[in-house]
Amino acid sequence: MPFWKQTSPEEKERKLQEQQAAEASRKELERGGLPLKATKRLQEEVDKGHPLFTSDLSPNEFFLTRGQGYQPLSQVMGSSVYHVGWQYQRQYNWSLSMSELTVISQAHQHAAQLALSRLEQEATLLKAHGVIGVRFARREYEWGSDLLEYTAIGTAIRFPNAPLTPRPFLSDLSGQEFWNLIQAGYFPAGLVTGYCSYYAALGCTITGQLKNSWFGGLGAYNLELEPFSQAVYAARHLAMTRLQSAAQAVHALGVVGMHIDVNRQVIDYEQEREHQATLYFMDLAVHFAIVGTAIIALNRDHSIPMPQATLTFTDLRPGRYGQNRELNFKEGE
Repeated sequence: MPFWKQTSPEEKERKLQEQQAAEASRKELERGGLPLKATKRLQEEVDKGHPLFTSDLSPNEFFLTRGQGYQPLSQVMGSSVYHVGWQYQRQYNWSLSMSELTVISQAHQHAAQLALSRLEQEATLLKAHGVIGVRFARREYEWGSDLLEYTAIGTAIRFPNAPLTPRPFLSDLSGQEFWNLIQAGYFPAGLVTGYCSYYAALGCTITGQLKNSWFGGLGAYNLELEPFSQAVYAARHLAMTRLQSAAQAVHALGVVGMHIDVNRQVIDYEQEREHQATLYFMDLAVHFAIVGTAIIALNRDHSIPMPQATLTFTDLRPGRYGQNRELNFKEGE
């Protein structure tokens, strides 16, 4: 190597430090923690006293949050890219079979927990009381059918002059919804989730009858595929049971703002046999995911203030820009 292209001792030292930092970050992620750069950035923000906050709150949400006395600190995030283990699905059975895809269910549950845990860790480093407006998303990759990613993004907030709690709360309620929740006398206890992947295989006997539309074959009639309907209900039951168990673990009174995502995939395949008729199969894979905010009561005798009647109309006169005007009607006027 020419002498002018040789690496300097300083450059070698810098690369060594980068490798050591990357390895330390990897080990921290293995423990469910945060990368070192994220921890360092958040700690620097705390040391500087949060001179500049970042958030994904809308202007209206920011106004309501400040009006309630809460201080936005920073946008926080938790993420996990997860490899899903092998799960045998196609049955090639003659008769009906139904079961949960436990490997896939557990993968989703663990990936979601890792993402939410890292979101909570970032809020803890910022000395926040909680995170509101959490957007919790799942993504799957076309180029990697055995990969999935969970990402949670929200705004960490602090209550001025209030002691820190052992753990910051997490809530997927918007700024307005969070404000309404406080007005009603309730408070978020945390984000709770429930997942279930379920599989129903009709078997070649029923599938063959469905494909036959001649002389009494099932294909000639309208009919419900009861095993498939049952699979959807079974997946829902297991996912709801897990969400309710998570809510009970934080002593919640209930769950609000629930988001339900149901993915269904019908799978057709066949089995060719030498000197025999081809066998046809039809299966249904269902993935049921539920996310919501578990809540507790601040004060059981809290009274909810009566709403004020308002009327909003749009000015349609020529030359106007369609501004909204608000009329407030008060009692006695």
